[in-house]
Amino acid sequence: MKKTMNSLAALAAAAAPLAGQAEPVPTEQAVSYRFSQYQEADIPESRTFSDETARYSIDIHQLGYRRPLVGQWYLNSELQYETMSGASPMQTYKNSEGQSAVLMSGASIDERRIDLKLAPTRYFEDSVDGTLGGLLAISTENDYDSVAVGAEGSLNLMNKHTTLMGSLTLSYDVLAPTDEFLSEARRRADGRVKRSVSLYEGVSQVINKNLALQIGAGFTRLSGYLSDPYKLDDHRPGERSQYLIDARARHYFAVGGGAALHLDYRFYTDSWGIYSNTLETRWAQALNAGRFSFKLTPSLRYYRQTQARFYRLTPAEAGEYSSSDYRLSSYGAFNVGLAASAGYGRWHISGDIQQYMSSEDMMLLQTPDDEAPALVDYSIVSLGIEYKTL
Repeated sequence: MKKTMNSLAALAAAAAPLAGQAEPVPTEQAVSYRFSQYQEADIPESRTFSDETARYSIDIHQLGYRRPLVGQWYLNSELQYETMSGASPMQTYKNSEGQSAVLMSGASIDERRIDLKLAPTRYFEDSVDGTLGGLLAISTENDYDSVAVGAEGSLNLMNKHTTLMGSLTLSYDVLAPTDEFLSEARRRADGRVKRSVSLYEGVSQVINKNLALQIGAGFTRLSGYLSDPYKLDDHRPGERSQYLIDARARHYFAVGGGAALHLDYRFYTDSWGIYSNTLETRWAQALNAGRFSFKLTPSLRYYRQTQARFYRLTPAEAGEYSSSDYRLSSYGAFNVGLAASAGYGRWHISGDIQQYMSSEDMMLLQTPDDEAPALVDYSIVSLGIEYKTL
């Protein structure tokens, strides 16, 4: 099944400026490679029904290429290859002693995934100051095929102090579960489709030479087969509406070679009854040493969510929605990260490490009565290199 690497996406977003910090048409041409390893911690042996405790291990190879095209066009492209192995929770239930226990799938998962993204962007600098871009993303793996198309744009106003932005993304996914003979759920899911439509609108404002702010709102509509065929007794609604509001702040400080404090907040809710809050802070510190440039960025993120209305660890009545998927439970999580980069001439190298920890106790307030032993802790280590050919 499709494994969303939210943490890798967060790493990429961490270094991105606010849209109000407008850039001229890029002129550089560059090729890059990044290797990332994602490793989930073993599940507690005392809380599993089987002997299998090892969870997902994923290796990610990313090859990027960007360059100017004709006129005011610029292209960003990326080819990604993933290999994944390990076991995953099939069901969380209450045992005879009233404890929450986990049934694991066994270490039979061995998947490959290839993902291609093309994102051309047109820059405008005359009567209209802004950008208009497109996106094509194609992904294929053992049991999941996906295609997504999108468009995004920005409009700079008031001498680039104010920027309006918006995006639209459509996706179409087809499921083909492996080993469908093992369960009726896998047979039912074979050939089923999931669709999504996502909208985002935002505005950023440069307050002064040291401070920029951004606020935005988003909406996503999912429809089709939204259950997980690899989990037992997993029956979810065929529609899901998701809403979010976010706010970001960037403040520059004249420390060392220059530093920026990043503060991000996001509120999320959906039609399944989940509410979540995310608060993240980063300190990006530049250090210059002659022809070398360095940057060090520690980060801390806190996440908290409430459970879906149909999340349960006991059998449901016939025809009722139910799921014991830990991702739909009530829990809190901390993510600690450190990123470093160095540049010399046309060369740029970077590395980062993240440690993610989640627990129902990390909700801090309104801690749920039921434990969620399937909640995951994981680490991500990444190394990358880029060479500017122009």
